[in-house]
Amino acid sequence: MRPVSFNKQKALAEVTQLFWQQGYEGTSVQQILDCTGLSRSSLYATFGDKRALFLQALGHFARLSEAACLPLRSGGDPRQSVRQFFELVFFVLPEEQRRLGCLLVNTVLEQSGLDDELATFASAQLRKVEQALEHCFEQAVANGSLARDKDPRQLAAFFMTVVRGLRVVVREGQSEALLRDTIATALNTLD
Repeated sequence: MRPVSFNKQKALAEVTQLFWQQGYEGTSVQQILDCTGLSRSSLYATFGDKRALFLQALGHFARLSEAACLPLRSGGDPRQSVRQFFELVFFVLPEEQRRLGCLLVNTVLEQSGLDDELATFASAQLRKVEQALEHCFEQAVANGSLARDKDPRQLAAFFMTVVRGLRVVVREGQSEALLRDTIATALNTLD
């Protein structure tokens, strides 16, 4: 039976954190039950099976990622917009969360070849971030704040490669200084 004070969104946020820390394969149904306080039947009635819950957790994490893309939609200076995006993605989080990397990137790495549907779903969410970057660069070219010879699609692909790489480097325990230096170097491509 579901606890009287059960809050589905809060439970989803907590389970997302659990998957983020341990990955899909490393998280047991019992850990999910302990995390949410739900019985097995209530868990399945509320969220479906573990895989269905994981897809919901990926969606929840993707919505957080989309919020970090808001500066990319501002139409302002692309260097400042991308810098703000990196701040939100990497430096707003406490260090212990930052060291978890990105649930979406982690899922692509963990599930490719195991469950390609999960990996594809995570990749599709990452593609939305790349599209926000591309939109930012398209606006910048259109308003003259970025040189016309800059290709928005190529820049977006480059910056997503940087994001993915930094997410892995963070998991390796690299310093904030290294992250900031790498971001500064990437931003120089916009000059």
